[in-house]
Amino acid sequence: MMLAGFDRRDLGMLSNLFRMTLGDRYLGSALGLVWAVLSPLMLMCIFTFVFTVVFPGRLPGRTGSLPFVVWLLSGYGPWLAISEGLSAATTSVVGNAGVVKNIAFKSELLPMVGALMGLVPLVVALVIVLILQVVSGEMPGPGYLALPLIVALHILFVSGLGLFLGALNVFVRDTALALPNVLTVLLFASPIFYPLSSYPDFIRPIVQLNPFYVIAECYRTATVAGSMPSFRMICYLAVVGAAVFWAGLWWFRRLKSFFDTRL
Repeated sequence: MMLAGFDRRDLGMLSNLFRMTLGDRYLGSALGLVWAVLSPLMLMCIFTFVFTVVFPGRLPGRTGSLPFVVWLLSGYGPWLAISEGLSAATTSVVGNAGVVKNIAFKSELLPMVGALMGLVPLVVALVIVLILQVVSGEMPGPGYLALPLIVALHILFVSGLGLFLGALNVFVRDTALALPNVLTVLLFASPIFYPLSSYPDFIRPIVQLNPFYVIAECYRTATVAGSMPSFRMICYLAVVGAAVFWAGLWWFRRLKSFFDTRL
């Protein structure tokens, strides 16, 4: 059975490439895969310190800083996954130039593997959120059951963007250099560290269409509120994710025949 030009063998190849990429990233370091947990953990600690000590925030109607930390990490964790996935996907083709030129396989899989790399910080963040909820006396709600669907739509969206950026970076190497700055702007322009209500009324309808906000809000609804994300948000994310993925795949396949001339 073929889907978007991929079959079961490509699924196996995707799994193998993911394991190889994850292992190669930390190859030679003293702590190895421990860094996969330490890196997102350190970033979450830094932002937790900033937004609970330097600029203390509180959730309306809740006492203490722990509920705010849970809320903060439930949005920042998915953002870390998006950022990690897009960064890895953008450099995936150039970084595997030898593989692309010497092995016959569908190079579209490389940006998709990059998108999957975001699952590592995502899992770390969700486990921390769950632990903090249990410590604060809150039992996980049924919203956690929606996480597999949210993760699937999240990866679909990031894979689509990664396919576009990964192919573009082969011809315009500035793409990978500019991406961290763009991601920083998007992070602070999206309601990740503060609620949507902080925006002026006339901007909120536009911000609500931001897919990065929708992804973070779906995770927050499922984990913090413990309820299912709204049908409207899931449908919106599914439509946008599918459209971005198909567009990114089309773009990648249009350009991949010219990769050899630039790698």
